[in-house]
Amino acid sequence: MSNLKYRVALILALVAASAWALFPRTVVERVKRDGAFAYDTVRRVPLKRGLDLQGGMHLALEVDESKQAVADKSDALDRALKVVRTRIDEFGVSEPVVQKVGTDRIIVELPGIDDPERAEAVVQKSAFLQFQITDKSQALDKVLPRLDQIIRDRGGVVTTATGDTAARRQVGAIPNLFSTSDSSAGDSTKSDSTVVVGAGGGALSKLLQGGQFPGEYMVAEQDVRTVESYLAIPEVQGALPPGKVLRWSGDTLSMGAQSFRPLYVVDARPIITGEYLTNAKPNNTPIEGTVVEFELNNEGGRRFRNETGKHVGDYMAIVLDDRVMGRPPVIQSAIGTRGQITMGNRDLQSAQDLALVLRAGSLPVPLKIAEVRNIGASLGEDSIAKGTLAMTIAIGFVIAIMVGYYRFSGVLAVGALVLYVLFTMAILAGFGAVLTLPGLAGLVLTVGIAVDANVLIFERIREELDRGKTVRTSIDEGFKHAWSAIVDTSLTTILGGAVLYQYGTGPVKGFAVTLIAGITASLFCAVFVTKTFYLIWLNRSKNVQTLSI
Repeated sequence: MSNLKYRVALILALVAASAWALFPRTVVERVKRDGAFAYDTVRRVPLKRGLDLQGGMHLALEVDESKQAVADKSDALDRALKVVRTRIDEFGVSEPVVQKVGTDRIIVELPGIDDPERAEAVVQKSAFLQFQITDKSQALDKVLPRLDQIIRDRGGVVTTATGDTAARRQVGAIPNLFSTSDSSAGDSTKSDSTVVVGAGGGALSKLLQGGQFPGEYMVAEQDVRTVESYLAIPEVQGALPPGKVLRWSGDTLSMGAQSFRPLYVVDARPIITGEYLTNAKPNNTPIEGTVVEFELNNEGGRRFRNETGKHVGDYMAIVLDDRVMGRPPVIQSAIGTRGQITMGNRDLQSAQDLALVLRAGSLPVPLKIAEVRNIGASLGEDSIAKGTLAMTIAIGFVIAIMVGYYRFSGVLAVGALVLYVLFTMAILAGFGAVLTLPGLAGLVLTVGIAVDANVLIFERIREELDRGKTVRTSIDEGFKHAWSAIVDTSLTTILGGAVLYQYGTGPVKGFAVTLIAGITASLFCAVFVTKTFYLIWLNRSKNVQTLSI
């Protein structure tokens, strides 16, 4: 009797624990936002739906060898995988899947995503950060006549919207200074000056207008592609000033009704890169507007302080993926471990995404999107409906067969089956599993497997009854002799599921997790719960002579 009490108490405790695990509730969790941890209330949903049930986005990424030759593609993808996974984890998507498939592809699955364009941008962005001093020697001005001659010799003179206008205009004042929290502001003694570019009216020089300081040029937005085509000419590239590179701004500036895009000449050697960056977070200030504040490690801070100390009064371009962020600020004094990147007229969401990719680090190789699939929520709802229907039909057939064939014993098996479903769902919720369409298929499959153990036990009990043994003895012997066969079949199925989980992709893993959870729950319910039901019946039915089986 005492043994029966312990059995019943254990089952009731497991039922209570399962109900608690499956009950949605609001909890306080430690979450990461903008690079920092904080405690916040989060609505906890025990069984989250996967991409195929909830809808979302599926991306396949490959190395973009058109931008960079890669010797060991598999190793490059391994390194890129870590960066992409970090970015996605901070992106805020619930239960994402980021994994390498084969040796040349990364798969990213984002359930419930509502901004696919932003997700693509975050995943693909290289996020290679450099700080480069703008040229103050007017090196480009000196070679412009040579560049114009090269273009003229190639027949590259074109008529543009700017016509023959060679006016050199100043475009706006420098609005943003590089601000720090660990260095004092010094007085800037650098005066504004108008840059005079090539005066010969050549094809390239007439499209360049002087900026606010040496090294800055303004190109009318409608002429940007023309200038890019000129600069792409191999002879022009070879004639550019040595030790200097050209970088377009990531933003445009408006002057009246016309829009300009700044072009900067900067030192090819950066004074520091983003490899020393340890943290970045967005902010919105009343003066600079939207900014990204960043921190460097001790080594980076030391190098940054030394290099900026040599260039006090110079302009420094903050270059991300070969694009200058905002207007280059004046270095007013040596800068240490803290600084900020001005985002110009971009919104706070852009600053958050930039801070995210900077924290995650730059991609070791450029990636391109080889495949993208958007799955609508309606398809997910349809899958859930069909999966629920399939499970209802399966359980209905199982109940009809068990009760019709094994009668009273079948009723006990059905009672154990109800607890099996409850325990299986609780196990999945406890491990934070994501319910997918293959997972639903695995759940339907394990419903049949769950009663398979009962069938083995019931047949053994029948054999013992046919030999003339009492009901109690037959039940004990039936469970005892069927135990080894049940354990063997369960273990082999669990091993198969483990192999699927280890080597399978997302949907296959979902099936494997559900299968393993279902087999574990069915083993417990068939052997322990069903026998407990028999013991309760035997305890209430004294001197029973027959068993409906």
